[in-house]
Amino acid sequence: MRKTLVTVMAALAASLAFGQTVHLMWSGAITGPTSDAGKYYAQGVEDYCKYANEEGLTGGLKIVCEVRDDQYNNANTQRNFEEAIERGDPVFLGYSTGGTLQLKPLIEEVGMSYIPASYHIGNIDPPNNNYVFLPIVSYSEQVIAVLEYIAKEKPGAKVALAVHPSPFGRAPVEDAKKAAKELGIEIVEVQEMSKGLDYTATLKRFANEGVEYIVYQNVAGPVATMVKDAKRLGLNIKHAGAHYAGGPDLLRLAGDAAEGFIWVTSYFMPGENTKGATFVRELGTRYKRPSDTLESVHYPSGMLAAAIAIEAIRRAHEAGKPVTGDAGREAVHQALLGLTFDPGLAVGPVTYSKSDHVGVDMLRALRAEGGKFVPITEPFQSKLFRKVHYGK
Repeated sequence: MRKTLVTVMAALAASLAFGQTVHLMWSGAITGPTSDAGKYYAQGVEDYCKYANEEGLTGGLKIVCEVRDDQYNNANTQRNFEEAIERGDPVFLGYSTGGTLQLKPLIEEVGMSYIPASYHIGNIDPPNNNYVFLPIVSYSEQVIAVLEYIAKEKPGAKVALAVHPSPFGRAPVEDAKKAAKELGIEIVEVQEMSKGLDYTATLKRFANEGVEYIVYQNVAGPVATMVKDAKRLGLNIKHAGAHYAGGPDLLRLAGDAAEGFIWVTSYFMPGENTKGATFVRELGTRYKRPSDTLESVHYPSGMLAAAIAIEAIRRAHEAGKPVTGDAGREAVHQALLGLTFDPGLAVGPVTYSKSDHVGVDMLRALRAEGGKFVPITEPFQSKLFRKVHYGK
């Protein structure tokens, strides 16, 4: 009799749980600064959420994903985060570097796992770093990987860093300076790229200083302008950049001026013959996204963030844990700490642990050739990054 009652109660609990609604919010720049990346990232979040619900990847839960345009404004981000807390959301998808750094104490206080679009290593460095999880390798590792490639291609090269005028742009600068010393190359100048539309004066100064490479930590719009200005001026300077600086978005904006651009990312390219790239194309077509979305590397970036959150929610739910409110936040956090899975969206699997809050820890270098980015390395990790940042 007791066994029968337990069985009935379990079945009742399962039936009540099926179809439970769980909210997941993303807050980022659909308009305003860096929106040329954010608008595609938002679409990736939306589409993966639809897909996960339709294909039964949620463990019977109904995941409602909401994208909020915070206009790259930290105050807006904080209001959205506080609303998600009050609603009982188990995890939050963030965006900017400044917003994430500002929220770190509150993230820690409330125990809300936070997955940003910002790959600043400071997001997961102490203090208040237990609940922030990077989807892919940090900006510091990305820029150092670029510098490593440059050092092999041109030993002793003179380099300028051209960065976004924000915590996002400045994020890898100190690690890059340390790496340059190790590599025997010279960082001649660090220039924050203003909102002006003409970089003639900056580029001429770089040329007079003997700069041979410009390494960008920025989004594609201003990078495209500087690359085109360099071509117009006939300067013999090569260009390279971290994840947000390049990709098909840059090619679309800069045209043949981007030829030869060296770029690093953890994501596949739209035209690659891989399962992940095919999945991205098929998903975008399924939800009737335009060609610029399908070609943007920020579209799968948003997908990956959503996939990580939804997988952690699903695992917590299937383990019989609550997935909303304070208890749900802790259950999803524990699921993230032991998460290992491969949604096929990047060049390596997602792996987290208590001591490792970087999801995909591999990247590749690519070069713009004939109007597309082609890989010039196999997936790798930067050992030098670990040495200059962690002393290991």
